[in-house]
Amino acid sequence: MNWHDFHFIRPWWLLMLLPLTFGLLRLWHRQGGDSAWRKVVSPELLPYLLMEEQGRLARWPLVLAGLGFTLAVLAVAGPAWERLPQPVFSKTSSLVIALDLSTSMNARDLKPSRLQQARFKVEDILKERKEGQTALIAFAGAPFTVSPLTDDARTIIAQLPALTPDIMPVQGSNTAGAIDLGVELLQQAEQRQGRILLVTDGVNTAASVEAARKAAQLGYSVSVLGVGTEQGAPIPTRQGVIKDAQGNIVIAKLDPAALEEVARAGQGRFVRLALDASDIAALKLTDDARDMESASRISDKEVVRWKDMGPWLLLAVLPLAALAFRRGVMILAFVMVLPWPDGAQAGWWSDLWQRPDQQGQELLMNQKQAARAAEVFRDPDWKASALYRAGKYPEAAKLWKQEDSAEARYNLGNALAHEGKFKAAIAAYEDALKKDPGYKDARTNLELVKKLLEQQKQQQKNQKDQKDQKDQKDQKDQKNQQNQQNQQNQQNQQNQQNQQNQQNQQNQQNQQNQQNQQNQQNQQNQQNQQNQQNQQNQQNQQNQQNQQNQQNQQNQQNQQNQQNQQNQQNQQNQQNQQNQQDQQDQQDQQSAGSEQQQEKDKDEKARARARAEAARKEEERKAEEARKASREEEQKKPSKQPPEMGQASQGSQEKPLDEQALSRDQWLKRIPDDPGGLLRRKFRYYYQRKHYDVPKQQPW
Repeated sequence: MNWHDFHFIRPWWLLMLLPLTFGLLRLWHRQGGDSAWRKVVSPELLPYLLMEEQGRLARWPLVLAGLGFTLAVLAVAGPAWERLPQPVFSKTSSLVIALDLSTSMNARDLKPSRLQQARFKVEDILKERKEGQTALIAFAGAPFTVSPLTDDARTIIAQLPALTPDIMPVQGSNTAGAIDLGVELLQQAEQRQGRILLVTDGVNTAASVEAARKAAQLGYSVSVLGVGTEQGAPIPTRQGVIKDAQGNIVIAKLDPAALEEVARAGQGRFVRLALDASDIAALKLTDDARDMESASRISDKEVVRWKDMGPWLLLAVLPLAALAFRRGVMILAFVMVLPWPDGAQAGWWSDLWQRPDQQGQELLMNQKQAARAAEVFRDPDWKASALYRAGKYPEAAKLWKQEDSAEARYNLGNALAHEGKFKAAIAAYEDALKKDPGYKDARTNLELVKKLLEQQKQQQKNQKDQKDQKDQKDQKDQKNQQNQQNQQNQQNQQNQQNQQNQQNQQNQQNQQNQQNQQNQQNQQNQQNQQNQQNQQNQQNQQNQQNQQNQQNQQNQQNQQNQQNQQNQQNQQNQQNQQNQQDQQDQQDQQSAGSEQQQEKDKDEKARARARAEAARKEEERKAEEARKASREEEQKKPSKQPPEMGQASQGSQEKPLDEQALSRDQWLKRIPDDPGGLLRRKFRYYYQRKHYDVPKQQPW
């Protein structure tokens, strides 16, 4: 108990002690010293005439009545020293972002691509949200949870770069499943209301509209951020671009009408992705653009409220009333008819143990029993708070209008704002600021409601403009559809012409290849013929040389015969011999030159083999020196073996350990850096475990 906080909640009831004290003193003196016998009887005879014991006993009912009156007045005044929390309503929010990771998000009608622009925009939204919880879903053919509802936006931002279509186990654009998963996340977090934002370039209209309508019925709005352009662009892949079954190039186009229909069914907004922050402001997802439409934006703050201890004092009056039952019954009855605090009133069995306000507080802790708590509460502030949580804003506003405190005016402004009565809410906030100029929440909500009032006026104007624009747009759409049909026909003709051109080019290329092959074959034949001719020439030259040699031998034989036969012509024979000798010398020199060239070639080959062998030995020597140096460095390091092991044992195990470490390092260096691998395996695991029923849809 903190005596510094001790005070009375209703101190004006203490004024009742003044007449009570005066009346008790009069009765006391009347039964005591003011007795008529004391005026007429001599003081010496009084002890024999009066019974003092009976006089003292006659004063006991008066003492008990006085004590009972005092306790009753103190109880009504409301002694208090313990604080109680009272809910005051401020703004928090829950947002689930569903990011489309289908293959069409790789289209490049937005630079550098739709997906990168979408990730940049999601990062901007997360950075702008200073309060509230946010979850992230990635979806293609099936939806998967990247992060549940959390206050840590930085963790979600860190995972954005890893989100690519490659990590999805099945392709498509299952927006209906993404909406259902968003509703599931909000319900798991016990959020009665919240927002779901689809960041996508296309939807399966019928299923998505139905899912958005169900989400809105549960209290969760569905907004759509459209990514892409109406002109569209091809969808790039590693093999080129995606084509349909007929071989035509697929053009991924944004369909604003379908996206707007989903947003309308989900009671949200449809906005196209912009390069600036205008799209974020239009979606009203950040703290600067928050509104009063979501009852889930309620949190409990503590304001000063005290626990009334008066009912406990009344328990002390009961034994006093029992003692004074036989005497002073009228006094006890007068005490009982005094106004008691609300907490002391008796009711049914439950009221014997808890006051109605205590019962209401327990019911209010359960969001689903807020309406029941409003019926139980007796305190106007608590009753109004329960009605507010139950969504009964008009009834809560009526109760808060009866209060004149700054907190009551602030809560009145919140209730009126939820009803859409922005002007009345502004007046209530201004009244709260007059009573408490330092009330920051009231000032913040005042500025916010003023913005909402301006936006409401702007929306009414925009709706009128949109209606006019829609009529013009319908006419323009009809014209655009006709133009698109014409463009499609032209494109089909162009595609057919391109296919014909490709086929012609292919035929020309095939003919060119055949011609090249024929030319190569002709060149090969010519080369073969040339080789055969060269061989024939060489053979002819050899034959001529052989014939020449035979002729020379025949000439030599003839000369020898002539020398034998004609001894007379010695000089002529000598001359012939000299000529033969010269020819023999030339032939010997030619043979010697050929043998010298062959010997030179053999020496050159031997030197080349020697150089290769020397280089190999040098490389082996360097490798051996490197291994030796590595072993020496390992030996210099402290041994990891126990002290009792011998040096030989260490040496025998040191080399394999070193090789294992080197092998491990090389293996780690070969591991690729794949930040999306964990998400890929996670999504594949959930996809295989849950067996998603993927609807029929385009694979991009």
